[in-house]
Amino acid sequence: MKRLLIPTDFSDISKNSIIYGFHLAEKLNLKVDLVHVIELYKFAAGTSDTELISPILPADNIQEMEGTAKVSFNKMIEEIKGNFPANVPYETKVISGHLINELIAESTNTETVLMIIAVAGTQDLITRFTHSTISTIISDSACPVIVVPSGSYFKPVNKVTLATDFNKSDLEMLNYFVNLFSQYIPEISVLHITSKAIDFKTELKFAGFKQMVQEKVKYSNIQFKILQNKNIVQGILGFLKSENSDILLMLKEHEGFFKSLFETSKTEKIAHFLKIPMISFHETENLEIKNT
Repeated sequence: MKRLLIPTDFSDISKNSIIYGFHLAEKLNLKVDLVHVIELYKFAAGTSDTELISPILPADNIQEMEGTAKVSFNKMIEEIKGNFPANVPYETKVISGHLINELIAESTNTETVLMIIAVAGTQDLITRFTHSTISTIISDSACPVIVVPSGSYFKPVNKVTLATDFNKSDLEMLNYFVNLFSQYIPEISVLHITSKAIDFKTELKFAGFKQMVQEKVKYSNIQFKILQNKNIVQGILGFLKSENSDILLMLKEHEGFFKSLFETSKTEKIAHFLKIPMISFHETENLEIKNT
């Protein structure tokens, strides 16, 4: 059975993503795998995620932490189980290692079709899933990643926006989404935001991409929009708000977008954007769903 991977740190933010994930799994006929990673390493200020500088903890300490995590799993599920459907099969898993590396490894499982990551609207909230961590997971995950904001709750998918830079991989992404979400019949808006004036060359390129979508994507409820905004991020945000979109679809390679959202040095505020879930895809992913 295909699975929906949900990492958790037992915070209220991750509880929200678990509730969302169980409802989604019921609709998509997926099993839920809940994963908690016990960090065995610490990092010095200014080092990267790959620069491990502390030794592995003693085995006794690790076993104790794993036992504590299993107790936390049971406590958390008991606390929130009244908020999600009881008929969804699930498993809990405690892993010891490096948070990002272990989640990336889990994403390579051939049964994993989606990973859900919880994100806080502000870095002040207590969670291990910082904006930097989420950005790295999005970049390196072998499966599509759904980013669920702390204030987002599950609801039927009626309107979807795909932000495109005319990449052919968008066609695979659309087919993957339509296949996985086949029980819904949402209106899909294929959106291109350009920071320059919309000239004949851009319109011609957009028309060519529209024709490819119509030929290659087996779905008819699609509209196409091209808009101009000097700030690409703000253009996408504005469209999502005006269209009352339920989900945003994007390739991870969408130029500048993820960097603008997740780098704390940028003026764009992630809380402003993440009011709806976002599904990110990688153009090198083999987007194919086999029968469950």
